[in-house]
Amino acid sequence: MATEPYYKQMYNQLSRSIREGRYALAANLPTERQLCDSFGVSRHTAREALRQLEQNGLIKRRQGSGSVVIATEPSVRYEQSIQSIDDLMQQGSASRLQVLVCEEIPSQTNPFSSQTGLMGKASCIRVRSIRYLRNDVRPLALVDVYVAVRTKAQAKRLLNPDTAAREIVATVDPAKLDRIEQALSAVNLEEDAAKLLHVKAADAAFQTVRRYFDATGKLLVVAHSLYQSQLFTYTSTLRRQ
Repeated sequence: MATEPYYKQMYNQLSRSIREGRYALAANLPTERQLCDSFGVSRHTAREALRQLEQNGLIKRRQGSGSVVIATEPSVRYEQSIQSIDDLMQQGSASRLQVLVCEEIPSQTNPFSSQTGLMGKASCIRVRSIRYLRNDVRPLALVDVYVAVRTKAQAKRLLNPDTAAREIVATVDPAKLDRIEQALSAVNLEEDAAKLLHVKAADAAFQTVRRYFDATGKLLVVAHSLYQSQLFTYTSTLRRQ
C-alpha cells in the first residue's frame, strides 16, 4: 500500500520516465488535463507534481505552451573548485561548449580584446560560445575567448566553428603554460548576454576573466565568461603554508 502523497507518486513516475528517455530533452510533457486523466488525479495534484519537477530543474513551464523537459536528472548547481592549472583544465569535462560565432575583431573592441594588443600587431579572433552542463539544456555560461593569432593556419582553425574549440584547447595546453591570472566579480547582465543565457536583463551573473601566459610570459588567450548565478558556485580552499 502506497504511503507517499499522490503528487509525490506522480512526480516519481514522471521523473523516472524523463530519466529513462520516454520524454526526451526539449520534448513536451502531456498537458495537465491529460496527466489528470492518465494518473487519475485532481488538477491540484497534477499541478503540484509539475511544480516539483520544475523546482528540481527537470522541466520548465511556460504559460500557454505547457511543460518542456530541460534536464534528465534533478538540477545540481555547477560547483567549480580550482587549486591548480590542471584543475582548471579538467573542469571542461563536466560541461560542453556550443560555438556560436568566430570572428576577427579590432583589438580595441573592448577591454578584453585590447589585452591581446600586448602581443604587438597580432590580430585578435573572438570565439563566442555557450557552455552547458552535461545532460542539461539550460545555458550555464556565455564564454568569449580572445586569441592573439600567431599564424594564418591558427587563424583558419579559429574561424571555423567546427575546429575553433579544439584550437583553443591546444593553444592553452597546460604543458605550454606558465600561469593563469584570473579576476572574479559579480555583474548585472546586459540585454544581449541575458537573452543568450535565457534569463532577464540586469539579472546577476558571476564574471570570470582569465589571462593565459606561456612559459616565456607571453599572453596567449583572454577568456571572459558570464555564469548564470542560479546554476553556478565557485569554491576554493586556503591552506596554511
